[in-house]
Amino acid sequence: MAIPGVEINPLSRSNTAVVNIVLWCVLAWVVTLIMGWIWPAAVQLLMFDPVPAQLVFKPWSLVSYIFLHSGFFHLLSNMLWLFFIGQILEDMTGKRHIWPLFLGGGIAGALLLMLIWIVSGNDRSVLLVGASGGVTAVIIGTAVMFPRYTIYLFGVMAVELRWIALIRIAFDLLGASGNFNQGGYICHLGGAAFGALYMLHTKGNIHIPLVDSIAKLFTRTKGLKKPVRRSASVEINRNTANTRSAVTQAEIDRILDKINESGYDSLTAQEKEKLFKAGDK
Repeated sequence: MAIPGVEINPLSRSNTAVVNIVLWCVLAWVVTLIMGWIWPAAVQLLMFDPVPAQLVFKPWSLVSYIFLHSGFFHLLSNMLWLFFIGQILEDMTGKRHIWPLFLGGGIAGALLLMLIWIVSGNDRSVLLVGASGGVTAVIIGTAVMFPRYTIYLFGVMAVELRWIALIRIAFDLLGASGNFNQGGYICHLGGAAFGALYMLHTKGNIHIPLVDSIAKLFTRTKGLKKPVRRSASVEINRNTANTRSAVTQAEIDRILDKINESGYDSLTAQEKEKLFKAGDK
């Protein structure tokens, strides 16, 4: 059954980035489900193990594990979070941030788990699967970019994204200190840290050169202007810069309030352009 406006092709450029990620994860789940019946050992080669020697043996697992899931409801939960929160970010800023956040968050989560394994001297082999680290990065990144954006849970309860992000981090901290799925919750926290740092860099609050390198992998260079950053060799009128920043933030807040009241489609073309530019800072 075809879905209107969606191509069942994870490489389609007409789909949103969020939809393509969902399609990749669904495809990976179906393929590994079949492989699990025929050749279970091959599926394990795609799973991430925090023991450093295992990463040397199967380096691709740092990425492949992100697209695997332990069951249908594990997949469904992650994809629902990704679709509803990720679509907000993509509507506001375009496709450019979704893939970097998703893959970067998943990789950061796995590396944090490995670091904790090394520091604690834990040599126990565990197999990690799931897009949760990447999905968490998208959730936290969206909340950092648009903290006061309001969504309606179950169509009734109005909640700002910043509170959803804080509640999710609190649950992950509790889970990481417990005994059930500890590795998974640690991975979530790694994704959350990556998502926050990525968006703080994007907004210009901090500068992380690595983020620029990651973003370039997913951005078409043709027709794009190179971002201008402050340096010691450039003199800036601080009063002018501060005033411009304040006006821009006030305008963005006004646009977000309008979205909360009337929806994204109520924005004018100029307002949408301002929102996209805010996401590129």
